[in-house]
Amino acid sequence: MVKPSLRVAKTRNVRTPSRTKIVKVSKRTKRAHCSNCGTILQGVAFGHQSRVKKLHRSKRLPSRIHAGYLCPLCLKGAIKNNVRNSQ
Repeated sequence: MVKPSLRVAKTRNVRTPSRTKIVKVSKRTKRAHCSNCGTILQGVAFGHQSRVKKLHRSKRLPSRIHAGYLCPLCLKGAIKNNVRNSQ
């Protein structure tokens, strides 16, 4: 990870009648996508990072295996393949 002194925060210049001010732009996370098929995952929190970090873990992700990585259809197929290969 980069040293804190070398990190660059995104800023935006805002002009006011008195002077130009520099305002820090808060980063916004994107919607989570399935790693297998690419569909948008339901039940996964998104938005500004400061808001998402403050949520409880149960509010951020569903409470099932591979939550936040695979959609239910891909997970169903993965479980079937895993069971079939184990026998």
